[in-house]
Amino acid sequence: MSWAKDQAKTEIENFFKNHGVSARRQTSGASDGKIYELFCLVETLVWLKSEYGVHIKFIGKTMDFKASPGNIDRNRSYFEISANHSTVELHTDIEIKTLGSTILNQASDNSGYHETDLVVIAPSVKDGQKPAHDDLFLGVECKAHANFQKQIVKQVLGIRRELSFLDRTFVTLDVMFKTNGVHFINANPGSLYWLAFTDPKGMNYRASPSAFGIEFKNWTP
Repeated sequence: MSWAKDQAKTEIENFFKNHGVSARRQTSGASDGKIYELFCLVETLVWLKSEYGVHIKFIGKTMDFKASPGNIDRNRSYFEISANHSTVELHTDIEIKTLGSTILNQASDNSGYHETDLVVIAPSVKDGQKPAHDDLFLGVECKAHANFQKQIVKQVLGIRRELSFLDRTFVTLDVMFKTNGVHFINANPGSLYWLAFTDPKGMNYRASPSAFGIEFKNWTP
């Protein structure tokens, strides 16, 4: 591994301890990919706190995040994020209904949804359902690969196309959480979409995807 896995575990455990729950058992036996996903979860929540001054609340008695992609399940762990009289939720490993399936307005096959590692969504999404593309406010793909390859970029470009039209609009989280200083993004709906990775070579691929509102994050412990 090209990143400090033990340091990531420490940061994850400290963050969850500050929110009243132990993460030590879950990090001890987790795969490299899951450890990195949880590290990205911490980085995302820290960013939301810094950017918007949100209040973050852990929901759950123990740390019990989903281990495989699927629907919203509020019997598992998640976070409530609130500010400026608005609340959103952060979940892990969720399948998002695509823009294409919405346009077709009919029952879809397996192409009608795509997994995203971390999602910030509207709390109006019913338990047991998949969020629609316009329920997503922020999505994060987490790649703990020692060798970043172009196929990763192709993947996130495809998912971005299935989430929004290419159109200039306001960032949805800005509109919800800020009273001024909102930013534009080339995506409608104005969801943020991030690609987080450990290999610094990934930053060599960031220019063209930025035109579609995809941000690259070289997050390493």
